[in-house]
Amino acid sequence: MGFDGKEHEGIIVCNKSISRDLSEIFSELFKAKYPIERIRPISEYDDDDERSMQANNTSCYCYRPIEGSTKLSNHARGLAIDINPLYNPCVRRKRDGTLIVQPATGKPYVDRSKKFKYKITQNDLCYRLFVAHGFKWGGKWKSLKDYQHFEK
Repeated sequence: MGFDGKEHEGIIVCNKSISRDLSEIFSELFKAKYPIERIRPISEYDDDDERSMQANNTSCYCYRPIEGSTKLSNHARGLAIDINPLYNPCVRRKRDGTLIVQPATGKPYVDRSKKFKYKITQNDLCYRLFVAHGFKWGGKWKSLKDYQHFEK
């Protein structure tokens, strides 16, 4: 269900081992009319994760290392998905105190105490469904907060 309240089709490229989970989760989200702005393969954004996130694109597979590392991300294995990433940014603070927000345009949504649409919290249906299917949520991590991210 798009932000416009209309039905849309999307494409998720994922690892076969989580395909049934994602099918069941998205079926439940759809039944509940849970809004997701767009779901397109990262290839439609020239494999540029930042561009995809700025477009608020929900995606799974993206061959890339973990930011600031040489270790492959679970997205590179198709085992992680980012939901409405603009409104649920990845946030980390560097040792020098600099705040890094991904996507960069997600800065208005860093303060999770504010009320705004499309925010994933532990009370949110999206969170509950992913956790019920055995996914871990990046919003619970200690070293950084990745509010858009679920992985298995």
